[in-house]
Amino acid sequence: MNKILALLCLALLVCGACKRETKHEKFHQDFLQFTQKECPKQIDPYTRLDSVVYNIEMRTLTEYYTVSDKLDDDSIYANGQIMSNFRETMLKGLKGSIQLKQYKDEGITFRYEYRSITTGEVKLELSFTKEDYEN
Repeated sequence: MNKILALLCLALLVCGACKRETKHEKFHQDFLQFTQKECPKQIDPYTRLDSVVYNIEMRTLTEYYTVSDKLDDDSIYANGQIMSNFRETMLKGLKGSIQLKQYKDEGITFRYEYRSITTGEVKLELSFTKEDYEN
């Protein structure tokens, strides 16, 4: 009887360990690994990608950036025309991105957060939902 109970417990442990990872758990792990291997990453002379985080519960992919020098200027972010053009450029890039197709197919939200290197304050936050990038 003890042997049968031990085998049953072992079988339950093995089955529990075989649990399949969901797509969203895989997204979380993929971006955690990307951040560990690739970040921080200088995108251009004024922008550094610090991390990329996928929030499973919120179904949101957030890219965290730090801006410096010319992009660390409040007047840029106060200019409505510049911000409108930047938002449209980001959205166009998202819509055309083949690399992000599997995430767009899942309808996730894409967030971009830009912080000042001098103050640490958030300069700009952009979010794009499925409704934004599918239209």
